[in-house]
Amino acid sequence: MPSNSISAQNIYKKQFISSLIPGLVFSGIMILVKLIETAGDFSLASYGLKPRQSYGLFKIISFPFLHSDWSHLFSNILPLVFFITLIYNLFPKIFWKVMLFTFGLSGFWTWCFARPGTVIGASGWVYALLGFLLWAGFGRVSRRMMVIAGGLAFLYGGMVYGLVPIRPNISWEGHLMGLFAGFLAAYYWRNELKETPVFVDDTVPQPIGPEREPSYPYWLYAMPHVLDHNRQLVHPDELIWVNGQPQLKPKEEPYEAEGEEKSEPTPDSAAPFPANTHTSADPFAGLWNVNIG
Repeated sequence: MPSNSISAQNIYKKQFISSLIPGLVFSGIMILVKLIETAGDFSLASYGLKPRQSYGLFKIISFPFLHSDWSHLFSNILPLVFFITLIYNLFPKIFWKVMLFTFGLSGFWTWCFARPGTVIGASGWVYALLGFLLWAGFGRVSRRMMVIAGGLAFLYGGMVYGLVPIRPNISWEGHLMGLFAGFLAAYYWRNELKETPVFVDDTVPQPIGPEREPSYPYWLYAMPHVLDHNRQLVHPDELIWVNGQPQLKPKEEPYEAEGEEKSEPTPDSAAPFPANTHTSADPFAGLWNVNIG
């Protein structure tokens, strides 16, 4: 859930802007190549992929950036930017690994299994990223990822037509190989997919561990979830927020009958957490504001 604090909102905004950059860079290169072709009135299709021709194997790098026309170009870059942004925000630790793996493997498998001819376009890579997200969503025990995967399946369900040999000028083999490459990437990094995605901020500790949902009805609380020093969830009713930062509510003194002696609290009982959990003079300094819902 989004935090109400200005600092947390700035962190989320900063990460979202950063997540757009890779997709915009790749799509910008594709648009630039098409502009050069249009301005010069020539085609760079000779740099397209030629399946099973050894001298053209290096064209695995170039063929995703070539497109037949503007319609073909924008049909690829819109989902490409969307999928890249999703993967960046959901799996920042393995983002570049997934990008390079799916880019290279989808192209190599297309070179191995596609029909003779020349293959151009980034659609194979788009299918690879979609396959990664679908496998990560439906194969991971996470309500959030399953919702995302279900939404992708609904929005891009029409892409299934690109996997069957209906139109002779469409490389359905490249689409299918890309999808399998995405599945393989998600399977290979399946352990990393189980980790909780958190926002990136070098100034704040980032505890990452197996994802778990809070035991309380977290959807009723318009605030982030908070972990203590032992990385245990703190119930929102036990917290107060001061300047956007969580603090434990002070404990009320128990009622004492008249005439009873008041015992002095020991250092261990006075601490908000077990002894030796922190050494800061501020008893709330070690609370981590972490959104894991």
